[in-house]
Amino acid sequence: MRVYSIFDDFGEEPVRTLEAAGISVNVHPLGVPRPDSVQIKKILEEYNGVIIGTSQKLTEDMFENIISPRIIGTASVGLDHIRIPDNKKDLITVFNTPMANAQSVAEYTMGCALACCKRLAEGSELYREGRNNKALVRKPDDLRGKTLGVIGAGNISRRIMEYGRFFGMNIICWTAHPERHDEIKEIGVQFTGMEKLLETADVISVNLPNNDGTKKLISRKCVDLMKDTTIFISVSRLATVDSVALFERAVKNSSFYVCLDIDVDKNVVGSIPDVPNVLITPHIAGGTNETRKRMFIEVARQIANINGGKHDK
Repeated sequence: MRVYSIFDDFGEEPVRTLEAAGISVNVHPLGVPRPDSVQIKKILEEYNGVIIGTSQKLTEDMFENIISPRIIGTASVGLDHIRIPDNKKDLITVFNTPMANAQSVAEYTMGCALACCKRLAEGSELYREGRNNKALVRKPDDLRGKTLGVIGAGNISRRIMEYGRFFGMNIICWTAHPERHDEIKEIGVQFTGMEKLLETADVISVNLPNNDGTKKLISRKCVDLMKDTTIFISVSRLATVDSVALFERAVKNSSFYVCLDIDVDKNVVGSIPDVPNVLITPHIAGGTNETRKRMFIEVARQIANINGGKHDK
């Protein structure tokens, strides 16, 4: 089996893992721009497998000449950048890395919660203006004793719950399928309805996949239900939340915090209010050095565990 990694920093450990399984690995040359869509299509046709990231969009037309099995490994949790035509799905095996970024994103989420409740951005701004802590909109808070409302019950959500418990927070969770998550009930987390979570949580963490069921799930109506002192954090795609409603709420109430980690969108960039209670980052939560290494190792192990004969030309 021959596999092409578009990552020029694909590490020695994942390469050894693949080679030990009898897989030949071609790592993209250092310093050479990553393959464009035309080159990706050619790689898909020439190799048994390709390892990509979310920057590589696999469209249906890229599979038109594929007539034998292929493996796609993606160093990501999401799969919305991969579009396989229905008549090719039996030939394509896709592996993602659902575990690799949980630690990093959970740390980011708790970092946002701490930064907001401790008023770090506001405090920094005050000091630069020569004003003391008496000028804070409200005094800093502790996380201990606060209610953490987690929307979603996947790997990232569970790690956030662990951190919340460490800080002494009360934890509630909304998920579309609570019956699938007995392990969460076993650690003392209470499942609740969306409306109750939005009304009672002091810190809200949204960690959902991007699909038809999650688009605009956090609507203006949902934003209106939140407390004036809510810290709202989302690492989900922009389509999941109503950013306009969130920004308007933050401008109206300086104790309402909004933290979004999303892909850069020109419409959003132009609408971000210049207030210290709004924090926007360009999809960096899971982009740590450690996550990247874990993703490469995780996807390499999955490919190595495949029965190679099924995928050989």
